[in-house]
Amino acid sequence: MPWVTKSQAAGSVLVEVGNAEHDVFVLDLGAGSLANFSGLKVPVTSLKKVFLSHLHADHIADYITLMGSFVKAGRLDPVEVWGGSSDVPAQGVAAFVDAIEQALLWDYNAMVGFVPTSGAHATATEVPYDRTEVIYERNGVTITSFPVIHALNGAVGYRVDYAGQSVVFSGDTKPTMTLVEASQGCDLLIHETFLPPDTFAKLMSFPIEQARMVVNEAHTPANAAGLVFDMVKPRMAAMWHCHVVDGYLDPVFDGVGSTYSGPATLCQDLTVFNITPKAVTARQAQISAVEQAVVGPSETERFVGEPHDPPSWWADAAIDWQSKLS
Repeated sequence: MPWVTKSQAAGSVLVEVGNAEHDVFVLDLGAGSLANFSGLKVPVTSLKKVFLSHLHADHIADYITLMGSFVKAGRLDPVEVWGGSSDVPAQGVAAFVDAIEQALLWDYNAMVGFVPTSGAHATATEVPYDRTEVIYERNGVTITSFPVIHALNGAVGYRVDYAGQSVVFSGDTKPTMTLVEASQGCDLLIHETFLPPDTFAKLMSFPIEQARMVVNEAHTPANAAGLVFDMVKPRMAAMWHCHVVDGYLDPVFDGVGSTYSGPATLCQDLTVFNITPKAVTARQAQISAVEQAVVGPSETERFVGEPHDPPSWWADAAIDWQSKLS
């Protein structure tokens, strides 16, 4: 949800496939998600393919950390970003990627001469906001984007196919036929399943009329999510984008259960799905809260340039602590 707690980060899904390249795909990157990936020992060097469903802040906040801090943690390769185009170019993902790189210019120049900066750059690929299209085909992996209905033009969902298995990620959306059509035959459908308006109003201190507008016009309430699951009939349905608070979840399960009778799991932080030809299983991962960065192989050669000349006033202001301690 838009607010972040110690027990629940904002939205992000990590997809790992079983190819020789150990490809990892990040679907959205909300605040707190990178800390969970660190705890899972995902190599920082593998976090370089990002697929954004839309540009609401709760789905992109950790992108700044990925582009700044994770370069210092050892990622040498540039990042590739996919996301929706827009009928207003300034609202498309290319403008977003460029703007963040400009915003991090101080951070970038401060790294020069101290650590490699090759990983501090990103390229953006805009995907259609009005039609379904295959947007990625590499190393046995096919990724398809499809438009969804959420707030403005530019929101999309994604389907990842590898070795006969598939996962579909809705992002934020109202119930949408483009998603149902793109999801046919999928193994795992991760679809937003929102709190009922009265529950959402209580948690957010919203007037009930405003809560109804948010839930019914921009998202998918639980009974509607059940209808989508029933239309798709995935091997496993995953309820996503639901604040996990004790005492508030019964209406979510009741809502989904009123329209869908298949297997469904409510996603929490660190819910892991394993997809094989035999089964789709769900479990909760256990992680270390203080895991250090894991660095794997890179395609880019390590190179550290020359540092900038220091400002002239530093010489007089700096304390020569090394000579004082020697």
